[in-house]
Amino acid sequence: MTRLLLADRVKGRADSFLAPLLPALEQHFDTRFISAGPGDALAAAIGWADIVWLEWCWDHAVWATRHAIVPGKPCIVRLHSIEALQTNYPAQIDWNRVTRLVTVAEDITETLLSRFPQVTAPIQVIPNGIDMNRFCPGTPDRFRVGWVGHLEPKKNPMLLMQIAHRVAQHDPRFSFHVAGAFTDPRTARYLKQMQAALCLGGVVHFDGHVTDMPAWYADKGVLLSTSMYESFGMNIGEAMAVGAFPVVHDFPGADRLWPADCIFASVDHAMALIQAARPGLYREWVADRYGLEHQVSTVLALLQSVSNQGRIAGTRIETGPHYP
Repeated sequence: MTRLLLADRVKGRADSFLAPLLPALEQHFDTRFISAGPGDALAAAIGWADIVWLEWCWDHAVWATRHAIVPGKPCIVRLHSIEALQTNYPAQIDWNRVTRLVTVAEDITETLLSRFPQVTAPIQVIPNGIDMNRFCPGTPDRFRVGWVGHLEPKKNPMLLMQIAHRVAQHDPRFSFHVAGAFTDPRTARYLKQMQAALCLGGVVHFDGHVTDMPAWYADKGVLLSTSMYESFGMNIGEAMAVGAFPVVHDFPGADRLWPADCIFASVDHAMALIQAARPGLYREWVADRYGLEHQVSTVLALLQSVSNQGRIAGTRIETGPHYP
């Protein structure tokens, strides 16, 4: 079998964004997963592999493309929003050693190229996949609103508190439930202050880190996303699959990812969407666009394509939707 290396610098095997793909990849490839930075362990794994997948455009990808990827060896880099927006790593990659760059959304691709026009590898957009079997229909309560993410500024939980306050003023039947850890002390202090100042002690409930997300989603009738930016927004799709109605802040690119009727810019608009929410409406919508099987089939086709290229060194891949 073709030997496939999955090198994730940021996350381990269990919580990697590659985790949902592993069962299918292991059926078709001799697959090895490694979580390592630059150095001998990564070099040895790259030497073993026929195809290298570098998850995150991070320091390991810079080092690998400069020191460990030999010319002609198929190499895929998957880039997330943080690398395009908050790092300079894309400027340090040797793009001549990258066979294909993968992003999860068109907006990330456009943002990347606007900041780093030196990126020359062909770029393919492959949206994340939602496991519709794992995130199966629950028993949503339209008065229970979920919010998911680390409690830090980029997720904009400050807006959550304002929306919760406005909704509670109009209809006290609504409650807001937060799945996520406090990762920023300044944000934690602020949210606790606002919870008291806005009398939200019985309205906004901080559930902390949740390990069983499908069970947590099961009774939520609404998923509120207040994030300033998401390259995709897995929690939105997962919640929709279980039955929650999405209410999504109008971050850049949101209108190309999620239903236009569910996107808000103002607190009043968010309140109106929450009050009029129709749980269960969008499960099939998510399945048709973002079901895991779509991502799996596209990734397998990509791997077959780069494997073929590895046998014909020097040929650029031009199949499938991509940005030249």
